[in-house]
Amino acid sequence: MENYSFKSVAFGGFDKQDVVRYLEQASEKAAAVQRELEAENETLRREAADRMEELDRLRAQVEELAAQRDGLQEKLESEAAARADLEPLRALEQDVARLTAQRDALKPDAEAYARFRERLGAIECEARKRADDLEEEAAAQTRRTLEEFRSRYQRLMREFESAAGHVNGELRKIEVTLSQLPRALDQTGAELDSLSARLERKPGDKPEETDGKSKGQE
Repeated sequence: MENYSFKSVAFGGFDKQDVVRYLEQASEKAAAVQRELEAENETLRREAADRMEELDRLRAQVEELAAQRDGLQEKLESEAAARADLEPLRALEQDVARLTAQRDALKPDAEAYARFRERLGAIECEARKRADDLEEEAAAQTRRTLEEFRSRYQRLMREFESAAGHVNGELRKIEVTLSQLPRALDQTGAELDSLSARLERKPGDKPEETDGKSKGQE
């Protein structure tokens, strides 16, 4: 447009048509440039808005990171204080290591002891079961023995009662015999006295009255 040349006329300067075309072209070009500038400006505004949104996000992230940093700083300070409090316990680390080594060394023995305890538990269960079985068997045997003794006792009691009845009968017979024995003894004594008197008499002696009575009695 800068190199545009106008036609000259004989009177009045430049050609009006050329000037009008130039102005129209210039106006169109200016309008096109304005549209381009407006489009570019809109693009820049959108980019600026996007940049502002991104900036706001970055600011939020910065604030969040700052809060996290402050939290981590407080946590670090707290851990540092705790570490300072635990500093006296560092002397126990060697004891802990030594006890850990002893524990590891005793672990096989502990496992063997655990297995032994398991076996012992099984043996105890078996022994308890056998004891229960023996107790039950002993109780059953005791019941059987008691029943046998009771049966024998009842049988002996029946035999005793029978024998006692027989003995009582015999004793009653003996009592009757004993009650009659004094009379028999008295009579036997009298007969023995009479026999002794006759044996003592001499031949030719007059028989005594008692002899006659005795003979009469005979």
